[in-house]
Amino acid sequence: MDYTYLIIWLVLFIILIVIEMITTAVTAVWIGIGCLAGAVCAMFGLPVWLQIVVTALVSFLLFAFVRPGVKRNFDKKKRQLGLRKHIGTRALVTSEIDNLRGIGEVRIGNREFSARSSLEGVEIPKGAVVIVKDVYKDIMIVTPDESLDYNLKPRSSEARLDPHIMDKY
Repeated sequence: MDYTYLIIWLVLFIILIVIEMITTAVTAVWIGIGCLAGAVCAMFGLPVWLQIVVTALVSFLLFAFVRPGVKRNFDKKKRQLGLRKHIGTRALVTSEIDNLRGIGEVRIGNREFSARSSLEGVEIPKGAVVIVKDVYKDIMIVTPDESLDYNLKPRSSEARLDPHIMDKY
């Protein structure tokens, strides 16, 4: 049995995987997996034209149907890692933050981000200064800058239920 084509497919696979690791474009890996399919065909002694057709077909199907979902997930993780650089920085609240209603935005530099408070039951008014404590998906988890008194505003419903709530702030 001639192993020439099997070796060629495996070498192509290795080259494409190395290219993928260098570029992280989520592209070469699908062609590399297609090369593995070609290698399997070569192992069974199928004709070269069929090896090429199987390689092209498997590569196309993976590229067309699997890559979009993988790329979307990869980009989200990459973006979240990029947002983590803001942990510990100050931000300006541009839209009131209220976890109960699921609203809130902050500005860091010239970019706006969705935000939620790390403190439950506290609304953070527009114009307040906050500190980014964490990032969850694409949302900044913030806490009011304690050095500024005007940053916290207890929810009126909680103030009525617990008359001592103002003692916390």
